[in-house]
Amino acid sequence: WLIKPSHYLPSCIPKFLHPILKKILQPLYFLWRYSADYFRLRHAVKRAVHAFDLIYELLEDVQHEVTFFESPMDIWDAVGLRSVAGISFHDFLDGLGLKRCEELELDKSAHGSYGGFWWIPGCLRSELVTAMTINTYNQDLNQMNGLVGLVAYVPSGGELFSVEGGNYKLMESAIRQATKIYDTSACPKLPVQRIQQHQKRITTVVSGENSMEIFSADESLGNFDIVILAAPLQQSRIQFLMESPMSMDPSVLHPMALNGIHENPDLEDNHERISSQLLNNEHGQLAFASPLPPSATTPYTSVVTTVVSNATLNVTHFGLSEKEQWPRSILVSERGKLTEGITTLTILDFEKGLMKTFSSEVLTTEKRNILFGSHHALEYVQVWGGGEKEEGGKYGGATPNFDGGRNSESLPFLLYDGAKHWGKGNAGSTGPALYYVNSIESAVAAIEISAVGAKSTAKLVARRLGLVNPASGAILHEEL
Repeated sequence: WLIKPSHYLPSCIPKFLHPILKKILQPLYFLWRYSADYFRLRHAVKRAVHAFDLIYELLEDVQHEVTFFESPMDIWDAVGLRSVAGISFHDFLDGLGLKRCEELELDKSAHGSYGGFWWIPGCLRSELVTAMTINTYNQDLNQMNGLVGLVAYVPSGGELFSVEGGNYKLMESAIRQATKIYDTSACPKLPVQRIQQHQKRITTVVSGENSMEIFSADESLGNFDIVILAAPLQQSRIQFLMESPMSMDPSVLHPMALNGIHENPDLEDNHERISSQLLNNEHGQLAFASPLPPSATTPYTSVVTTVVSNATLNVTHFGLSEKEQWPRSILVSERGKLTEGITTLTILDFEKGLMKTFSSEVLTTEKRNILFGSHHALEYVQVWGGGEKEEGGKYGGATPNFDGGRNSESLPFLLYDGAKHWGKGNAGSTGPALYYVNSIESAVAAIEISAVGAKSTAKLVARRLGLVNPASGAILHEEL
């Protein structure tokens, strides 16, 4: 009902003119409903997109050391977006002066906020913006940070691209391109295929002095100079272990210090807190692993996907007319999510009655009957996250929990540096290394953001292996 100009078309106008008039009236109705709020937010989004475009220029640069970002926070700092990532989207919109509507929100503090804008009939923040963030991330504006909120709103401008065939095609394309580059390079060819793909469940990574060994249960998959984790740490279910430089028995392993090591803690004041984390550093002194930030430990948000067929949309339940055409999608506000128990309803096929919903919890039979009629057939249910009792388990989840910007502090891309641990100097020295692509998801999550994290990590790996020299920008080896 938010954007339905057909309600305002006089009955005397022939129906064949309705589609043309709707295209004209829809944007006018939109501007009338949201007025200045639309332009305020649109301007902020354009500024953010312009800043984001700078990232691509920086990632393509291998000539300057400053373009080799050690952490996602360095990226956001470089383009002026770090402060936006550290506040809630509500606070950011407050700064823009967008109107709030108490009747559509659950936050009672919204009472009276910008209530003086009586000439704006709609409420962009509480209607469309909230619906888009709940649809995309299953989080309201208090849970979203400012940066991810802007990213969620970008599609409203129509400048949106997708991967044909699905996002998994990116991995296939990357492997195909890497193989082609290697095959056409002047590098000496090995008797075995250099670039290989194995579908294995990785369970353990063990770091020694010179390499990291990867295991799938008891099966060793080989030793590697560099290991890259391209999955959320809290979902990976991988045990990261390391040998101690001072240990006489290499079979005695310790948890890998994924966020660095602090030396010589005050045992009297911190014994209970760190007793389980005590390690020996390369000098044999007591040391302890730095705690991981909340972005690496907080479970991802739970989302349940439900697909039904032979469904009949309960139009009166959603305030629609029996005579009008069903909408392709129905989004909800904060109160709508609480009332309906869903975050999105999408009609995939009108003739077959094929519909899909996203929700925070599994829909009961009674709830499905209300939404789709008693004759619908349940085709598919997928639980993403939801705790140990659900099939998705505590390791699942769809999107990061941004906690209103409080979880935006990220881990570095270099998660573990074997050279430092074994006392061989700084990064780039001889020693194994573990990199973490998904550290970039602490502030915002999207497939394009994952690609930025991957490119940033690839540059750091290339520098560590001596494939590029930031001082001159020269590519030293063709296999890059």
